[in-house]
Amino acid sequence: MEFLKESYKNRLRELSGIKKSLTESVAGKHLVVVDIQPEYESGFGDMHLQLIEFIETNWNDLSRVTFLYNGEDTLGMISHSEYFNWWWENNFNEEMLEQCDFYDKGYAFFRSCMDSGIDHDDITSLVREMIANDIHDSSDLDEDFWNGWIEKYGAEDVRDLIEVSGEAINIPDLMDELRGYGNIVLCGGGRDECLAEVEIALNALNKPYSKLEDFIYQENKKTF
Repeated sequence: MEFLKESYKNRLRELSGIKKSLTESVAGKHLVVVDIQPEYESGFGDMHLQLIEFIETNWNDLSRVTFLYNGEDTLGMISHSEYFNWWWENNFNEEMLEQCDFYDKGYAFFRSCMDSGIDHDDITSLVREMIANDIHDSSDLDEDFWNGWIEKYGAEDVRDLIEVSGEAINIPDLMDELRGYGNIVLCGGGRDECLAEVEIALNALNKPYSKLEDFIYQENKKTF
């Protein structure tokens, strides 16, 4: 019995340490939540309930909370009001929720290259160069651009994929939204899908960020 009591105490100390570590990781940070929304609930289970508790507990330490989601304006999915109400119906403190930001980001800006196995660093460098040259769609890339990019970065397979297969990369409006972010900590998912797209966008903008691993999920099934 004493052993069980001691094990229980050790577990409480462990959980306390985890919570303290998580709290320290978001102090002064802008928490950016990606695609934790009802359409993907099969991928994250009850994570949204744990995230609500975490945000409410650490509310005074966070500098800002933003929900990036796939919504009505970009994909004909959940509307802003429906999304807000979904969080509220799950007992998110309404006063806090009203102070959060919501941005309908859409997806698939870089997915053709991602899904074709192109290295994320190569995608990032291409997006960065497109932005630097004020080019918003990879179909507009000319011979001079490609020659200069390949000389600088290599990776001719990226050019082959985009030019030969007709796959495209476009610079989304999300990039303008992300430019105003700082002290970013990311969570959400899917880890190798929409969350990875946001990471590529941030890296292309040279925006440093950290990730809240306890609140990152991977889709259980293909949804795109």
